[in-house]
Amino acid sequence: MIKGRGAKVGLIGLGSMGKNHARIAAALNGINLIGIADINAGSHSLAQDLGVPAFTDYKELFPLSEALIIAAPTETHYQTALDCLNAGKHLLIEKPFTGSSAKARSLGALAKEKNLILAAGFIERFNPAFQRLLKEIGGEKIVGIDIKRLSPFPERIADTDVIFDMMVHDLDLVQLLAPEEIIGLKAKGEKIRTKMLDRVIAHLTFRSGAIALIEASRVFGDRTRRISVTTEKYLVEADLLNKTIYLRDFTSPTPSTTPVKPVDQLTEELKDFVAAIKGKKQPAVSCDDAIKTLALAEEVKKAC
Repeated sequence: MIKGRGAKVGLIGLGSMGKNHARIAAALNGINLIGIADINAGSHSLAQDLGVPAFTDYKELFPLSEALIIAAPTETHYQTALDCLNAGKHLLIEKPFTGSSAKARSLGALAKEKNLILAAGFIERFNPAFQRLLKEIGGEKIVGIDIKRLSPFPERIADTDVIFDMMVHDLDLVQLLAPEEIIGLKAKGEKIRTKMLDRVIAHLTFRSGAIALIEASRVFGDRTRRISVTTEKYLVEADLLNKTIYLRDFTSPTPSTTPVKPVDQLTEELKDFVAAIKGKKQPAVSCDDAIKTLALAEEVKKAC
């Protein structure tokens, strides 16, 4: 039950994404950030700045909270989530959720058994440029989809390959754009700067005949986040970074570029999580969504 100034939420993990969660949750109406846990006591200065207690053992958050956010390293997600669900806590787990569809199914079954909210942190669902893209192509027959998610090599050493670190966002989005069955999948990947796949291109064929080309690279010169969708009537391109929509109507000689009002996507994600807890309803990105996306990510990796 939500009391006081909002849902009593704790945060597990103070990496780069965890720090963002902490700052937003501490200021967001509807959330009462009750504490932060990270095994590295040296990272607890942010908790002090925010005026919340810090712990090295996340289980110390259990008596204080009704919900928890897991933003720790991916390999810890599953066991941490098991402990949290068994303690009766609603959960938001950062991407790539568990990194395994089988483990995600296990968590989903446990959450259902205990009547708990289990949300997945696929933040691009809340990107206003993507949401506008969905509206623009509504009802149109999709012919092709081209998605590029490219970044320079990260300073932090990722604990996952580029499929589960970056492409997983687009494997989620493409299934919203083209929800029909995938009947063909080809992929190729390269290990360039690490011992894991750093660049992957996946080619998907849908039962409708639509095709999708998805490229993810963490060894590219510039940051690019772009989705192009070709329908029978339009070409619509969403720039997810710069929040613009490019539209070309094949019956008109003049294309248009329209800015989209930006929003803070993480804020929207956290607001949705709290609304799901309060209303006992499915979050925008459910465990079932995560299972479907992880299963596709596993197929892409297998094909590389």
